[in-house]
Amino acid sequence: MLRPWDIIIIVFLIILSFTPLAIFSIHERNTAAANIPVKTAVVSHDGKQIYKLKLTNHRGTTTYTYRAANGDYNKIVFKNDKVAITDANCSDQICVKRGWISKSGQTIVCLPHKLLVEIKTNQGSTTQGGLVTE
Repeated sequence: MLRPWDIIIIVFLIILSFTPLAIFSIHERNTAAANIPVKTAVVSHDGKQIYKLKLTNHRGTTTYTYRAANGDYNKIVFKNDKVAITDANCSDQICVKRGWISKSGQTIVCLPHKLLVEIKTNQGSTTQGGLVTE
């Protein structure tokens, strides 16, 4: 047998059971707004970082030219939130043909010059096109 106060207590407990969901949802929304990913383009030669540029909120065009002592060069162009190697004196030109990259985890590699251009984010792993990248 249910008494009138039993129904009130049951309704109160049901409402109270959704309180953690509301608290975690509010916390997650505030945390997600504060953790906007920052994309950075990193240029490395033979495993050593030689140039770095923040792509998030980058406007305009910035150019960096890698020059080695033996005359090798790669012209790297940063335009808004994208990056590409537009000119190089390597024999295969695969790095130039790669085109523009803009997503986290994408890379451009020039094997003859041992040059790597990659886009990284300040957060841990992200999912881009079904692939998990670090």
